Amino acid sequence: MNRIFLLLSLLLIVAAGVAYYMLGGLKKADVTLETTSQPIFLAGRYFEGPANSEQFGDLTRQAYELRTSGKLRGTFGNLFYNDPVKASDDAKVFVGLILDDTVSQQLPQGYRHRVFAAGQRVLHARIEASYLVAPDKLYTGVKDYANQNNLTLQNIYLERFPTTGPVEVWAVVK
Repeated sequence: MNRIFLLLSLLLIVAAGVAYYMLGGLKKADVTLETTSQPIFLAGRYFEGPANSEQFGDLTRQAYELRTSGKLRGTFGNLFYNDPVKASDDAKVFVGLILDDTVSQQLPQGYRHRVFAAGQRVLHARIEASYLVAPDKLYTGVKDYANQNNLTLQNIYLERFPTTGPVEVWAVVK
């Protein structure tokens, strides 16, 4: 009986390790210091409160549904106005989509535009990984790069979660 539990435990550990590897959990984020060359336009709603709240989840689902239904063309993204890693209880975030086109799309009721301005010095982090593991890898990469290069972050972060391709974060540098 103990051997069966041991074998099942080992199998479970191996399966978890393989799943973590397949999700991109062993990859590191590629981080570069850049200046944004053009503005990035978002459409969404502002949220302030716990990041694990039902309201935040509803805003996220609504943005996802608008994108999948074709009512808005863009990529899921969030614009944080405080450190997302430290702000689990008090997130200040604009939840929505990074728009492909701001001219021909009419915003749904309650949605507003926001702009991530051009000409900002940012740390641009990207990783080919699942959205389940990417945020931790991206924010760790950004903070490590900032510490190693004596850079101070402004606590403004733009997240981009495309359907395919790398997940990205832009962190504004003071």
